[in-house]
Amino acid sequence: MVNLCDLGLSSYEDQAYRTMLGHGPVSAMDLAQASDVPEGRIYDVLDSLETRGLVRCQTHSRPKQYLAVEPEAAIDRLVETRSRELREEINRYEVVGNRLIDELSADGSVSEQFLTTAIGVEDATELLLERIAVADEQVVMVADIFTSEFDVAEMGPDILDHIADAIERGVDVSMLVPHRLVDAVPGGFIDRIEREPFTDDGFAVRTTDQLYGAFFLLDHVELCFDVVNPMERDAMIGLINVKDPSFALELESQFRKHWEEATRYEPGL
Repeated sequence: MVNLCDLGLSSYEDQAYRTMLGHGPVSAMDLAQASDVPEGRIYDVLDSLETRGLVRCQTHSRPKQYLAVEPEAAIDRLVETRSRELREEINRYEVVGNRLIDELSADGSVSEQFLTTAIGVEDATELLLERIAVADEQVVMVADIFTSEFDVAEMGPDILDHIADAIERGVDVSMLVPHRLVDAVPGGFIDRIEREPFTDDGFAVRTTDQLYGAFFLLDHVELCFDVVNPMERDAMIGLINVKDPSFALELESQFRKHWEEATRYEPGL
């Protein structure tokens, strides 16, 4: 059963308030007896309920009399207080998170070579989105096909969302694809890249016919490669994520050559 503890009250405060709803003005000792709240705790409980705006105290009577505030007003006050506390907690977590990012980043990133893999389209997509989400300077996408397991309608929006977030962070995003691949993209995606933040100078799409595979290049040092089934060209097995600055530099040099020779893509043309 849902109880007032879910909104921040203690079990004794819950018991006392519920009991008071069935009574008129009541003294502390009478309430303790009726609610099974220990007499040694009842005044602390009533003080807390009064501070929260759940009870009113009649101070001129001896002994003091207490009356429960109507449930609608009481719950509204509890929800408002709890919401404020949660917002403050969220803000605190964000501050702590930002400080930790700064502290951990100051320790320096791994400069050595590193390789990891993800098997299956779902895990591969999750790994790719993770790497895009932490890019600071650059995201380069080169792709000649969509694999048969890659559902553009289902997975495409997540990728666009992450690319949009990267652009808004100031990351330069470049996409090099065959024109036939652009033609295969649903119209809704084309409509989206005609709007902000994709209209930013940091985002560009070019087309070429000189592509034979797919990879993502991240921040000049990291690469993500699709692993394609050798017996079924448009079937994806997984993703390889490689951190290798020298290898990335070599591929980036090749990419720049093709990029300069490619045709700028203009939606609607």
